Amino acid sequence: MKKQPIWAWIVIVISALFIANYGLAVLALPILPLLLAGFATDSPDTPGYVPIVVMVVSYFILLAWLLLLIFAIRSVIRANKQ
Repeated sequence: MKKQPIWAWIVIVISALFIANYGLAVLALPILPLLLAGFATDSPDTPGYVPIVVMVVSYFILLAWLLLLIFAIRSVIRANKQ
């Protein structure tokens, strides 16, 4: 029996369930931080740095999850080759 990384399977399963639940709407995820930054400017009392912070944090979360998914897939493939 091959030793499989549990963390990698958890990341892959959560990502697959998310994609299965939302379907093609997942393709809109890169646009979502821009939309959130636009909503952050609706209030006239909002400081100017808030939309930029919203975009940076949102894109960082998306990038971190994408990198985690890539490393998880590579880890599972590497474990199956041994």
